[in-house]
Amino acid sequence: MKIKYVHHSGFILEDAKCSLMIDCCGLTGSSPELLACAGKPLYILASHIHGDHFDNNILSFGDTRPAAQTKWILSDDIRKKIRSHHDAQFLAKGGTYRDDLVSVKAYGSTDIGISFYIETVGLKIFHAGDLNNWHWRGEETPADAAKNEQAYLKELELIAQEVPALDAAMFPVDPRLGKDYALGAQQFLDKIKTGLFIPMHFWDNYSAALAFKPEAESRGCRFAEIRTPGDVFVI
Repeated sequence: MKIKYVHHSGFILEDAKCSLMIDCCGLTGSSPELLACAGKPLYILASHIHGDHFDNNILSFGDTRPAAQTKWILSDDIRKKIRSHHDAQFLAKGGTYRDDLVSVKAYGSTDIGISFYIETVGLKIFHAGDLNNWHWRGEETPADAAKNEQAYLKELELIAQEVPALDAAMFPVDPRLGKDYALGAQQFLDKIKTGLFIPMHFWDNYSAALAFKPEAESRGCRFAEIRTPGDVFVI
């Protein structure tokens, strides 16, 4: 499988049988990224309604494709913000989607929406959405920070119990969090054995993403060195 970085938290996963587009923003029906998915089933996933994860344009991406070739798997919070979309499957935490090619389970988030656990072509893949150990120094009390961390660790424990190992994980390393920007990622990798770690949610701060490479590799991972949109990694 190939995993192409689009931007921020957006990725396109492609194998011989299907493609999955996750949290991709800024694309149109004529974007090369979408045209490259022609000729086989496309699954379009969005983890929550925030504008850096969900773009209304994705709802039109089936217009120029055979109807049966495009499926939308969206967080349930998106349902409340858009007009009805008869082809979409809306998932809340614990919800699942399954067909002959793809299996998706929704886990929780420590912001809004969900995170995605995906199985396809024998691979186990995780996209965190906005699941992370978010901590905003100077903007929250120590008690609130501890409460938020416990919420994250509780969700992480649930995921680890059900999915102790992954072939690839896309997870936030957000430099806005300061010196502990990768704390959530460290805790994730300490809990779940991961073959390939792919940083995300770093906006255009590629150096911040690359700085996590030694930490990931010290935990036995391959690290995806994202340097520009369009970079591709193989699992």
